[in-house]
Amino acid sequence: MGLKERGKVKKYIINLFNRFFGFEKDIDITSEVKVLHRRNVVLKNITFISNLFYTLILFVLAVITNETRDWLFTALFFPLTFFINIIIKRLIFKDRHDMTKQSVAMYVMAVYIFVSTILFYARFYDTKLEMAAYVLIYYAVVVVSLYQSKGLTLWSSIGMLIVLTIIHFTLTYSITTEFQGMGVGEFLKAFVKHQSFGDVLLRTLVFVIFTIVVYSSVSIGEYMQEERRRELLKRNEIQADFTETVSELFQIILAMKSDYLDYQNSYLIAEMSDKLALYSGLDKNAKEELKCYVNVHLKIAEIEPLISVEGVSEMNFELLKEKTFLGKEIARRIQVTQKSDTIIRNAIDGVINEDFIKEANKIQVDLIGQIILMAELYIGMRSFKSYKRPYTHALTVNLFKKYFKDFFSETLFTRFLQFQEEFNQIYLNS
Repeated sequence: MGLKERGKVKKYIINLFNRFFGFEKDIDITSEVKVLHRRNVVLKNITFISNLFYTLILFVLAVITNETRDWLFTALFFPLTFFINIIIKRLIFKDRHDMTKQSVAMYVMAVYIFVSTILFYARFYDTKLEMAAYVLIYYAVVVVSLYQSKGLTLWSSIGMLIVLTIIHFTLTYSITTEFQGMGVGEFLKAFVKHQSFGDVLLRTLVFVIFTIVVYSSVSIGEYMQEERRRELLKRNEIQADFTETVSELFQIILAMKSDYLDYQNSYLIAEMSDKLALYSGLDKNAKEELKCYVNVHLKIAEIEPLISVEGVSEMNFELLKEKTFLGKEIARRIQVTQKSDTIIRNAIDGVINEDFIKEANKIQVDLIGQIILMAELYIGMRSFKSYKRPYTHALTVNLFKKYFKDFFSETLFTRFLQFQEEFNQIYLNS
C-alpha cells in the first residue's frame, strides 16, 4: 500500500471515528443544546458498544459453562439494555432542540451506564473475574464524566458510592448475611474487627479519591468549555459588527465607481504607466505588481457580494479573504484616482500650497503609486472633465512643471520630461 492509499485509509478512519465519537462533529459549540445533544449521541454510541462487549462476554461464558443461570442472565441482559437504549434514542432524537429533553436523556443515560455495569458485576462478583468486573464501575464513572457536567458527575458519584457500599455489603463480602440478626452497635463492633473491614474501607477510599480527581478534571473542562463558548459568542458578535462595517465600506466604494471608473482612460493610464516603469528602471517583479495594480479597480464587480451582510456570511474563509484583499486593493487604487482629481482641481483653482502638498504626499508615495499618479494627472489634464476643458500637451507639461513636480521623485519627474513626446503620442493614438 502506497503513501497515498495509506493517507486515504487514515483519513477515512479518522472521519469514521469523528462521525460516531467526535464531540464537536458539525456542531455550533456556542449552542448549549446542540453540544448536549451531540454528547448524548456520542455517549449512546459508547454505551451501545460497551453493552455489546458485556453481552459477548456473557454469551461466551454461557457457552463455556453451559449453565442455566448463565444463559438466563445473557437472555435477560441484552433485551433489557436494548430496550433502554431505544428509550434513550427516542429522547435524544425526538426533539434535539429541546434542552429539557436532552437533559433528561443525559440523566437517563448516566443511570443506564451504571445499571448495566452493576448488572455485569452482579454476574461475576463470586468468580475469578470479580476484579475485572469491579474495574468497569470506574469505567462507568469516566464515561459519565465525558458529559463535562459538574452536577451530573457529583450526584452520579454520590449515588454510585451508595450503590457501591451496598454491593460491598451484600455481594462482594456478603457482610449482611454473615452478621444477620445483630443490632447496629453489635454489628459495628464485629465489623471493625472483621477481615473484610480493611478491604471495604480501602475500596471505598480509592473510589472516593478517584471520583474527586474525576470531578476536578470535569470542573476544569467545564470551565474551559464555558470560557471558550463565551469567547466564541463575543467573537461572533464582533464578527457580525465587522461584517456589517465591511459591507458598508464596500457599498461606499461601489457607489464611487461611476465617478472614478473611466474604462477608456484606464487603459491609457495603464499604457503610460508601463512606459514610465520602463524608463524608471523598475525590476521585473515591480513591473508585474504595477501591471496588476494599475487597473485593479476595473474588477470592482467582483466584490459586489461584499456589500450585503448575507453575501459576506455565506462565503467560506478563503474566498472571503480573497475578496476582501481585492476590495482593499480596489479602494487603494481609487484613492490614487481621487488624489489625482483633487490635485487637478486645486491646480486649476491655483490653490496648491505647501500644506496641501504635505498632506497629499502622505498618500501612496511609493514609486508604483507615483507612476500611476503621474499617468492619472497627465491623462486627466488632457481629457474633458465636468469642471475643466481638455488641455493641450504643452499646457499640461507647463502645469506639471509649475504645480505637480513636488508630488514626484526627481528621477521620475526628469524621466517624464525627457520622454514627454512619447506620452503625447500615446494619448493622440488613443
